[in-house]
Amino acid sequence: MNFGVHFQIGCSSSQSPAQRYRESLEQAIHAESLGFESVWPVEQHFNQRVSVMPAPMLFLAALAARTSRIRLGTAITILPFNHPVRVAEELATLDVLSGGRVEFGFGRGAVPAHFERFGVPMAESRERMLESLSIVEGLIAQSQWSYAGNYFQLDAVTLTPRPLQQPFPTPRAAANSLETFELMGQLGYPIFAASHINPFPRLPQMIAAYRTEFARANHPAEKSCSVDLLCPVFVGESLACVEASVSDSLDNFKQIALDEVAPLLNDLSISSLRERVAYLQGMCFEQVNRDMGIFGDAPTCVARIQALRAQFDIDRLICWFDPGGLVPHAKVMQSMALFARDVMPHFADTAAL
Repeated sequence: MNFGVHFQIGCSSSQSPAQRYRESLEQAIHAESLGFESVWPVEQHFNQRVSVMPAPMLFLAALAARTSRIRLGTAITILPFNHPVRVAEELATLDVLSGGRVEFGFGRGAVPAHFERFGVPMAESRERMLESLSIVEGLIAQSQWSYAGNYFQLDAVTLTPRPLQQPFPTPRAAANSLETFELMGQLGYPIFAASHINPFPRLPQMIAAYRTEFARANHPAEKSCSVDLLCPVFVGESLACVEASVSDSLDNFKQIALDEVAPLLNDLSISSLRERVAYLQGMCFEQVNRDMGIFGDAPTCVARIQALRAQFDIDRLICWFDPGGLVPHAKVMQSMALFARDVMPHFADTAAL
C-alpha cells in the first residue's frame, strides 16, 4: 500500500499566496524525506479561500527541482478547461524535468461558476473530457497523432519532448458521481475516490458500482481496477490534540463549502443538493472524524486505515493534512512526521522510495 500527500492550498485573508506556496512546497519536500510515495495537487479556480492553485503542474515543476524520488501527480487536471495538446506537452515536459516521475490524474469539473467563466457549457463536460483524454493518451503513446472529434481536430501532431516514461502510467480519473464511477469502470481507468465529497457511508455503493462495471466490461489484463482514496488525515498524541489542531480549519472548510453551495439554493428541489446542504450545516469535528477523516493517535489511525483498506481494497491512501487551509504549518509538518514514523510502518507492503 502506498501513501501520498494532497494539496489544495486554500488562502484566507490572513495569509498570502506566496506564504501558502512556500509552506506547501516545504511540506511536499518533507513528504519525500519521510518516505511518502507521491504528491497530488488539485486544479481549482477563481476563489482564493478554496485554493490559489489553478495550475498544479507549475507547482509540481517547482517541486521536481527540489526533490529526486517522490512521484508527481495531478489530482486533478480538469480537462474541459485545458487544451489537450497543451496538457500533453506539459505532462511530457514535467516528466523530462523530473526524471520520469509523473502521474496524470484527470477529471471533468463540477463547479458551475468555473464552466461559466471559462466559457465552456457544463453540459459538454463529459464529452469534452473524453475527447481530451483520447488526445492526451494518443499524443503520449504515438510518434504522430491525428484526431477528428466534435471539439478538437488534429492532423499528424508530434509531441515534443517525448515523456521519459515508456509506457506512460495509465491516467487516473476523479470519480465523484455514481455516473462517473460506473463510466470509469466501463472504460477501464483506475480512479480516485474522495471522502470529503463522498463520505465513507456512501463509498461502498460507489466503489462497488465501479468494480461491477469494470468486471462486466471484460477488460484486458493490462487494465487495472484500482482505487486510490483521498481523505483528511491528522495524527496527534490524542484525539483531543488533533481536534485542537484542526477544528478551526474544519470550520473554515465547512463555511467555504456552504458559501459555494449558496448560489445553487434555488435548486434545493434537487434531493442530492438538499442532502448536501443539510450535511454541511450539521458538520462538526466528530462527524468529520466518523464519516470522512482519519484522526487520532497513531494506533487509532492504523486501525482506521486497516479497516478502510479491507473494506474498499484501496491501493493508495492520499492524505490531506490541511483540509480548510488553516492548520498551522508547523503542526502539519509534525503530523506528517508522526504518520510516517508511527503509522506507515504497520503496512508491510508500503512501497519504499
